[in-house]
Amino acid sequence: MPQAIDIVLNNGAATPVAKTFTLVSPAAGDNSYANWRLKEGVISTIFPRIAISAKANGNKARKANIKLQIPSSYTATVTGLTHVGSAFDMNVDITVPDDFPEALRNDAVAFATNLMANAMVKAIVRDAYPAT
Repeated sequence: MPQAIDIVLNNGAATPVAKTFTLVSPAAGDNSYANWRLKEGVISTIFPRIAISAKANGNKARKANIKLQIPSSYTATVTGLTHVGSAFDMNVDITVPDDFPEALRNDAVAFATNLMANAMVKAIVRDAYPAT
């Protein structure tokens, strides 16, 4: 089983900036998620997040699940409060809502592709054991 550690991914800027997704909780074993957050933004509900799990899938197989979510946000003009908007979701399938902000799209692509190239994630994909 891979050791759960922080994940550093470059963003999608013209000159990429390394961003650290902090390990929030390692997986407790099979069929539980290890969770990471990129702690940037004004409220925690808009922190980009990664969740990875793995489990036995019958006698002769294992299955891994990798999720990346990048929420958008907006400020309400009347109250000035920050609200959660649409989100880029990658769950091996990728969802890009029509109203997902252009300003976040390059980061979403960079984080998704760099996540799959991360050494710890590759180890999870290779053997389908959770990061504990």
